[in-house]
Amino acid sequence: MFNAAILGLGGVAQAVHVPAYKVLEERGKARLVAACDIDPGQFTKKQEINLGAAGAMPENLRTYTDLEEMLAKERLDLIDICLPTDLHSKYAIDMLARGYHVESEKPMARGSEECAAMIEAAKAAKGRLMIGQCLRFSDEYLFLKDAIDNNTFGRPISAVFRRQSGPPLWSSENWLMDHARSGGCLLDMHIHDIDIARFLFGEPGAVSCVAEKVYSGDDIVHSRLIYDGLAVFAVGDWSQYGADFAADYRVGFEKATVICEAGVVTIYPREGQPWKPALSGDSMYMKELEYLIDMAVSGAPNTKNPPESAAASVRLVEKLKSSADRNGEIVRLQ
Repeated sequence: MFNAAILGLGGVAQAVHVPAYKVLEERGKARLVAACDIDPGQFTKKQEINLGAAGAMPENLRTYTDLEEMLAKERLDLIDICLPTDLHSKYAIDMLARGYHVESEKPMARGSEECAAMIEAAKAAKGRLMIGQCLRFSDEYLFLKDAIDNNTFGRPISAVFRRQSGPPLWSSENWLMDHARSGGCLLDMHIHDIDIARFLFGEPGAVSCVAEKVYSGDDIVHSRLIYDGLAVFAVGDWSQYGADFAADYRVGFEKATVICEAGVVTIYPREGQPWKPALSGDSMYMKELEYLIDMAVSGAPNTKNPPESAAASVRLVEKLKSSADRNGEIVRLQ
């Protein structure tokens, strides 16, 4: 069983990573033994974010405000990085160089040059690197992937992805509202749907994007991904103060329409009655961590979520940003 430590015990770590380790420990895969945060208040503060409230901390979780002290005292296999985006590259490269396996939250880094440096570090490292593009492990989105790969409903012809919430004001030092650190909704939240579109449909030939500043910049984002014979549109918006978080999709196929609302997938066939598939209900955060651990143990290649693909999603977001900065001008991709 792997011993894991979380680096940065903020909202996303408390709400989704900590509960994932509880399941992994029950499955004999990994136990969360330590956490490090420069703010000791994070160890007792129970945060609530747009994904839910903080999970219960494991009994006997050892906490540190100094990274070097934690690494010296603990026997660790996996470092789970839940730090602000602008720190991902620095700490992932450092932890890989020290021989640890690394899970790092999305987005991979603040920019594509930092992503490239992380990839080079991973190539030279003993440990494995994976980025938390969690929708690739979500049952609701894997259902779409399976339908496309197996031509279940014919060819996809349209897709709309939506991800909206109030502003993420819960972050330490309000770093999510600092565009220089987070990249705004475009890089932090919208990248989920940009990444899953690439996962499902491949690389677009061109993109177009419009964005509006409400708080920090790129807070409302409307993106068009241009494919031959396929219309794809994605909405990201964290300006809706007081509103609950919502994420859904509608994907049209030649023979059916697949809709996901509030985590429930429904198929509306061109002929016949609507129906709902049976899905496992396992946490996508648990499944991504389990996948990394299984790869690390077996030595198998990462075929679902390699860091090179996570880096490509950051590069595509940068293309969308260049379009938004030019009032939605179409940007062709090589």
